[in-house]
Amino acid sequence: MKKVCFAPVDDKHYSLAGTPIMINSFKRFHPDIDLVVMRQNVVDKLFPEKGINWYNATPYFAQLLFEDYDLVVKMDVDHVVTGRMMEIFDNVNYDVAGPWNYNDYENSTVENITAEMYIQGGLIASTKKEFWLKWQEMNRDARKYKGRENDVLNLVIYKAMPQLKLKIVDREKDYYGCKSLNRESEFYIENDKLMCRGEQVLAYHNAKGGVYPKLDFENMPFTPEVKEWLKQIGNYGQSIIIR
Repeated sequence: MKKVCFAPVDDKHYSLAGTPIMINSFKRFHPDIDLVVMRQNVVDKLFPEKGINWYNATPYFAQLLFEDYDLVVKMDVDHVVTGRMMEIFDNVNYDVAGPWNYNDYENSTVENITAEMYIQGGLIASTKKEFWLKWQEMNRDARKYKGRENDVLNLVIYKAMPQLKLKIVDREKDYYGCKSLNRESEFYIENDKLMCRGEQVLAYHNAKGGVYPKLDFENMPFTPEVKEWLKQIGNYGQSIIIR
């Protein structure tokens, strides 16, 4: 199975959103997975061509890749990856997968999709072209919803395409995104793993609105030990050859 993760970001937010940390940490734990950072040149071409904006762009970015890959994963650049995301990249027993949004910071609902059902679209994976295309279609109305394309994502999954095999990757255990929000002070290191309440944190998503810079570990509510561990993860770089 050919697998790819893509992370879209414009030039204005490249550093502010923590993109270098996301890249370094992702490749540390997933050297075998292709990572495509879609930058300003793609945005400048795709947005006017498709008549889209950041509120409905995700499935259009995915379409640039889904003919060449069997698994396409979108990951926001304000993540720091802290372990191998096996339920996304290795245990591919789903049609669409994402992390649980239910957390101690802020929860979302849309129509009769409850907070306990809601998926966080900052990390979303699918093996189905039809999923991305349906999300494109329904995202035309993204501005109608408080949660924009994230609300639409949940409507696609639960209402428009209930036949898809859904996996909420961290509902039962571990952390892959927003589930850990407002638990940062409870993070700790155990056997060189980032932990919280007895579960491993495999990715932390700094999804707390438009406050920048993101992933500014020194000024985030982590313990000193966790701050130093995260800095090491975020500064880890892999050698590359540019031809």
